[in-house]
Amino acid sequence: MAVGTHALTSLANLKAVVGIGDSGQDGLLENCIDRATAAIESHTDRKLKSRLHSEFQMPEGERVVKTDEYPIVSIDTVAYGRQDTFTVTSDTASTDVLATVGFDGSELRLRKTTSGGTSSTNTVSASTYPTTTQMVSQINSSVSGWSATLVENALSTSLYQFGGRGVKDAPCHVRYPRDNVSEYEVDFSQGIIHITTDRFPGIRSDDARANAFPSGFFPVFVQYTAGYATIPDDLEQACLEIARDLFNDVKMDTNLASESLADYNFSRIAVLDKVERYASLLTAYRKIR
Repeated sequence: MAVGTHALTSLANLKAVVGIGDSGQDGLLENCIDRATAAIESHTDRKLKSRLHSEFQMPEGERVVKTDEYPIVSIDTVAYGRQDTFTVTSDTASTDVLATVGFDGSELRLRKTTSGGTSSTNTVSASTYPTTTQMVSQINSSVSGWSATLVENALSTSLYQFGGRGVKDAPCHVRYPRDNVSEYEVDFSQGIIHITTDRFPGIRSDDARANAFPSGFFPVFVQYTAGYATIPDDLEQACLEIARDLFNDVKMDTNLASESLADYNFSRIAVLDKVERYASLLTAYRKIR
């Protein structure tokens, strides 16, 4: 295996710390780095290394949304409103006992029970089919008993989430936030987005309701890149020291109880204890809710 994509240090740096020059224990060292990274991210409640995020947010007040992760590197889109992107129907709706469609943020779920009592579930992954044009094509070509019709192409990750919605009597309308032309300002370091000018029709610009995010249930979609492209020295140091201690513990006792990691065992409590030991290095990175 290799160190995870979002690890907070490298195998070479950890090997330098523990004084190992050969590759005989690389697998264990890589596991220690990944476990240390996961523990630090859990402790700080943040995804610390730079990566792409897609999320729906509730506005704080009327004009501000705060992203889950920070610092923001770049923003692809801030969008809201509702527009159909495609519809889904069951080809056997007239005889189905159950036919529902849902989307949980990662995959579209098509669930059906036929008149004969046979149940089936098909899923279409947003990561595998990143646009709704691709989702529609996959349903029509490869998902038996279902049909989809494209209305307007959109990012699959931007679909509003919903539970099982019945399609026996009417198509399921899958929607996304289309409006992304408003002006906004950004505090990149803290992940704060402030809308300055909207384009909602029918509201004068001097009206108190103007220039605000819409109300509703998590109505604002943000796709952005956030985190550290270069890991700060103190954050990497914490990862190195925790990973080093995990490695040393395994070498002293390969029968530590609880959660298995490859051919070794680590105690979850022991990992958390090590994070607390280096908490002073992580204080500045811990999310305050």
